[in-house]
Amino acid sequence: MQISVGPGAGSAQAHPTLLFTEPTAETAVATSPEAITLLFNEPVTIGMRAIVVLDQSRRDVPVGPANLARDGRFVTAAPVSALAPGTYAVRWRVTGGDGDQVEQEFRFAVGVTLSAAAPTASATPAWGESALRWLLFAGLAAAVGGLIGRRATDAARAARPDLSPVRSWAPAGMVVALIAAMALVAGRALDAGTVSAVWDGRAGVLLLIEAGGLLTALALASRGRWALVPLAVVIAADGIRSHAGTTFGGWGAVLTGVHLAAVTVWVGALVHTTRAVVAWRAVPNALRWVLASYVRLAVVTYVVVVATGVISALMLVPLPQLVSTTYGKVLLIKLGLVVAASAAALSSRLIHRDTRQATRIRRAMAIEAALLVVVLAASAVLVSTPPPTGTAAALPPQPTGPVVSLGTLAGQVGISLTASEGLLVVRLSTPRRGDYYAAEPGQDYSLAASLGESALALTGCGSGCYFTRLAWRDGDNVLTLRAGATGWPGGATGLIVSWPPRPGAADLAAAVAATRAAGRLAVYETVTSDTTADPPEPNRLDLDAAFFLSQEPYADGTAPIAARTSPPGTVVRLALGYPAASINVQLTLDDRGRITEEILTDPKHLVTRRILYPSPE
Repeated sequence: MQISVGPGAGSAQAHPTLLFTEPTAETAVATSPEAITLLFNEPVTIGMRAIVVLDQSRRDVPVGPANLARDGRFVTAAPVSALAPGTYAVRWRVTGGDGDQVEQEFRFAVGVTLSAAAPTASATPAWGESALRWLLFAGLAAAVGGLIGRRATDAARAARPDLSPVRSWAPAGMVVALIAAMALVAGRALDAGTVSAVWDGRAGVLLLIEAGGLLTALALASRGRWALVPLAVVIAADGIRSHAGTTFGGWGAVLTGVHLAAVTVWVGALVHTTRAVVAWRAVPNALRWVLASYVRLAVVTYVVVVATGVISALMLVPLPQLVSTTYGKVLLIKLGLVVAASAAALSSRLIHRDTRQATRIRRAMAIEAALLVVVLAASAVLVSTPPPTGTAAALPPQPTGPVVSLGTLAGQVGISLTASEGLLVVRLSTPRRGDYYAAEPGQDYSLAASLGESALALTGCGSGCYFTRLAWRDGDNVLTLRAGATGWPGGATGLIVSWPPRPGAADLAAAVAATRAAGRLAVYETVTSDTTADPPEPNRLDLDAAFFLSQEPYADGTAPIAARTSPPGTVVRLALGYPAASINVQLTLDDRGRITEEILTDPKHLVTRRILYPSPE
């Protein structure tokens, strides 16, 4: 919350805070909820798509219109049909009393044990996207393979000008691929309900790069091999967009790009060569020439396709999940098709020197080409199906016993942690750009943690989520965290986890009442969204205590998580957590039970406040 003030006076902006959700954030329910319910600390207003539910493939789940209840503090929306077992994200957007929009996201699971690592098999292919991806790959194959395969037929015609021309299908392939790419771009905008989704996030930008590369290649089609340069850019962009590129970064993108390049050369050159065999079937020397040229090329591309495909499969799919997940089953189908195409290829290679068997050669090559076109279809389904996520996407274990919720910033990376009996869960976040309901761009996070001098072994529990089992010692536990996120400044920071915590709900209620009774107060505030920048100068704000409290998430004297982190007989410190809104607050009280210090963190800001009270007369 940014507050602008003048000398000795100022104004504040009120923002509604999400207090509770049903289902509860970061938990699982046994059966599908009848409704999604949000409870805010103040009345709110809503617009269209105030509540959006996404499945684990980040696709919209149909929900009814959102409604307000109980003086505008409750927002509810009911799923159109029962939710299948799996993990769901809820995106919400409301408007506060001051007209400012507030938006956030939380997740819950249906019929999933939170401590289990088994993936669900409910992720299904996006068939519309699969069809467009198939057209894109087929067009690329016709373009890339056609341009490369044409070299052999052009050389043959240079030696035998009387041979009938075999025109390249490269321009037609570029047109097909460009139409598919533009349809994918349009689909992205339609799904998000806004044109800005086209360029918001990595996936949208990469699609635009692919479309631009295809358009450039089409413009250069008449110049032959020069068109391969923009086509290489298209293949590289698709490698970056791929599952391996998203999951494993640069080398995953390179691996997928090389695999796609080899496949397009193999398929496209085969189709072009098959057409030449049909056209020149009566000229044995021409057949021998073009087949020998293709075989040399095919051997290299086949080895590259198989090697990169096997490595990618091992990276993305653990062996036990090959038969238990949709992605694994589609991958097995693709592997079977590749084996069949390999058998057809071997058959044609064994007889290609005997040009008297031209009919058998044509038949074997046609079968190989048809199988490879189906392989491209299987590849399109794979890229449109979420890979199994295993433990990396399982929700973290549920806390037991007392809970402490703390937060901070490391650069521009938000850190929110919950400490409970024998468990630490850390969640990282970065600011979102552009339209909130656009497809969320992929974000790679990194985290290293140590407790005192001991490094902690962290287990992933989703994007930006980590947990570890540990034993808290009584007293102050110094936790050091080094957080990073691609594209955002990160860094190292530290937090003190005081253990064991004590219930703090009564202390919080009393502190809010005591602070409100103070009448007037002076607040010195600093706000930063990047801890690597120079610290800002504090602003002074003279406020009525009741007004000050009305701006706080704990205005009604409650918090979903309220813990007293200081031992008896010492200054009272409270740690408050609002997990559904990713907000954490630390309060320090004076000897009269009033709030004197506050540290508030959300995914974008670190706010520090020092509160002074008038001296008693």
